[in-house]
Amino acid sequence: MLRVDVWWAIAGGWAIDLWLGEQTREHHDVEVVVRRDDQTTVWDALHDDWELLCLDPPGSEWQPWKRTNRIELPSFQLEARSPALEFDIFLESMVDDVWLFRRDHRVRRALVELTAMRSGIPVVRPEVQLLYMAKSEEPKNEHDFRVASPTLDDASRTWLRRALAIVDSQHQWLPRLS
Repeated sequence: MLRVDVWWAIAGGWAIDLWLGEQTREHHDVEVVVRRDDQTTVWDALHDDWELLCLDPPGSEWQPWKRTNRIELPSFQLEARSPALEFDIFLESMVDDVWLFRRDHRVRRALVELTAMRSGIPVVRPEVQLLYMAKSEEPKNEHDFRVASPTLDDASRTWLRRALAIVDSQHQWLPRLS
């Protein structure tokens, strides 16, 4: 992604582990977030060396992502494949440098508060990543909550608690964030 001249950050479980400074579990993929409005720039930078795919609409099969195929909500997931590596690219909506949670635009955050640098790599902050993970009760998400939540400062813990209350007021993590 260093050669792609756009805002980006590592997301998913790797974001949690990079935040913590150690690998705490196995990961089956690498996820990168970019601004939705930068998708053409991403395509231009990667298409010569990577097979580019998209899930459009969500729930469909992987299909070729063409430069002329603008990915709009609710679609957000792209994939870049090469013989040696593949990674997911998630498109994030931004308005005037404010990030909008793709599942509920009432949850917002200034772009400068969305990520942090860890070992020279931009990563999605754990409270934001945990909000995405909260949708599923998969064991890996519970693991990431268990290892990352103790590292949240008061402001981050409060942000996650408020965001979860908006999207799922009965979420099982809410009492544990109090």
